[in-house]
Amino acid sequence: MTATRRRLAPEVRRAQLIAAAEDVFVRRGYQGAAVEDIAAAAGVTRTLIYKYFADKDEIYLECLRAARDELDQAVVAAAGGAEGPEAQLRAGLRAYFDFVRDRGSTWDVLFGGGAAVAGRVAEAAAEHRYQTAEVIGGLVHGAAPQVDAEAASAYAHAISGAAEQIAKWWRRHPDVPVEVMVERMMDALWVGLRAVATDADGSEGLGSPA
Repeated sequence: MTATRRRLAPEVRRAQLIAAAEDVFVRRGYQGAAVEDIAAAAGVTRTLIYKYFADKDEIYLECLRAARDELDQAVVAAAGGAEGPEAQLRAGLRAYFDFVRDRGSTWDVLFGGGAAVAGRVAEAAAEHRYQTAEVIGGLVHGAAPQVDAEAASAYAHAISGAAEQIAKWWRRHPDVPVEVMVERMMDALWVGLRAVATDADGSEGLGSPA
């Protein structure tokens, strides 16, 4: 008796395929993964994969977008629940490092340079990275409204770059507690950002994340 494949709503099926693809990319790497591997992991045919995605590159970029969205939302939610620039920065960093700890293999492949991508995939990945930094820029501007948008964006890209590099270090030193990583980043960033977040009268400029 032949088993009948259960029909899923398109958005549910798409999410299932992205989850299966992420697992394949983590296990095999970008170069080692094939559409056939993703289909096998999802328990579907190669033809069904192509109903949703044009090729492996598009699948990879969807995995990257989904993971970036998850990370961005976690950072914004954490920072938005804190009061004052210092607490917001610490909360946002904690959310970031929690993601790196809990989704380490995913972070390696999608964010940490673990995938040998080039061409349009590399360009799209760079754009995702840029947009994540812009999300942080909104938080900087919200916490310190006196800082103009251009400066807030520049500071945010510095924060994003530093966080990415120290996360790569942490992946090589996984025994370091997450709390220590947060404080090390605070030590590296807060002295300069404290001056940015301080008004001329010496009070901290508070605000809601943008």
